[in-house]
Amino acid sequence: MLRNAFLAFKRLIERWRPGRVWAERTLVVGPVQPVDGDSVASTKALILHLRKLGKEAFTLPTVHMYKQLRWILHPSDLHPTCLPYVTEDLTTACVQQAYDALLEKWRPDEIVLVDGQAEKLGFDTRGVSVFTVDHHLGHGPRDDRNAYIQPAPAAGCLLIERFGICEPILAVAILTDTFWLRKNMPGRAVDALYALRRHGLTDEVLSAIQSELMVPKDPRVLEALRGCDLRYQGTAAFVVLKEKNPEIHRDVVGILGYTFRHLCVVRADGYVSLSTKDNAKSVRPIAIKYGGDGHRNSAAGYLQTLEPSVLDDLQARFMAEFGDCQ
Repeated sequence: MLRNAFLAFKRLIERWRPGRVWAERTLVVGPVQPVDGDSVASTKALILHLRKLGKEAFTLPTVHMYKQLRWILHPSDLHPTCLPYVTEDLTTACVQQAYDALLEKWRPDEIVLVDGQAEKLGFDTRGVSVFTVDHHLGHGPRDDRNAYIQPAPAAGCLLIERFGICEPILAVAILTDTFWLRKNMPGRAVDALYALRRHGLTDEVLSAIQSELMVPKDPRVLEALRGCDLRYQGTAAFVVLKEKNPEIHRDVVGILGYTFRHLCVVRADGYVSLSTKDNAKSVRPIAIKYGGDGHRNSAAGYLQTLEPSVLDDLQARFMAEFGDCQ
């Protein structure tokens, strides 16, 4: 009770603090991996906010884009110099190439990285300073000239609470990062949604957003499940997919979540997603061990190789922590 009161008081004080002075030219980006609803929606919201202030703001193409999110970003959100390097869904095979092309015509005063920290940027900034807004505490909280990193349901919530950015698109960040208000501080997420309601998030807009996010499942998900290496112990499952597709991976995780409480799913490109429904446990330490980060109940890591010994080591670590859980 006292802790909740303290956190509420802290957030109130933060709202009273002077707003940040944003640069005249800002490049807004999310982490190179993972590209998700929080990073994409927060990027869009900050671009809209800065442009309303009369400033120049753009983003870079992403390495991939889930079909549920493709409607959020538009070609006008990218500087024209980047467009020759992007696909129809605004993705690119080389973020660095697109960034270097951008610098030839337009050099930002600052890069703002939302929903990830410096090591997740994915390209050399060529000397441009970076300001980070993130809710993952892998290196602890920060509030200084280079970063604002605090616990929150989503990075989008920090944009609302700390910076007064209340673009309705941030509903995407909140809903997706809390799994539709099922975890990751859902009560605080409701407060953020209420703030958006007071700034243009109508019933119609919210309904339209949720309709965009709910897309039909790809039947290849069933093939991926049939062909995967599934090892389980109790309610914990360790899965190795033959599929690299991020959307297939995400849907496999969703389906397995109906059967298992604890999941470690390895994608064919080495990306590892970890999750648990046990609020008393955390998957973050395993994610950090494998070069990643995330939340207590949902995190991601990376494997440099899928050699059997590496997979066996990851399985052993995961099962040692979650294999006997119910």
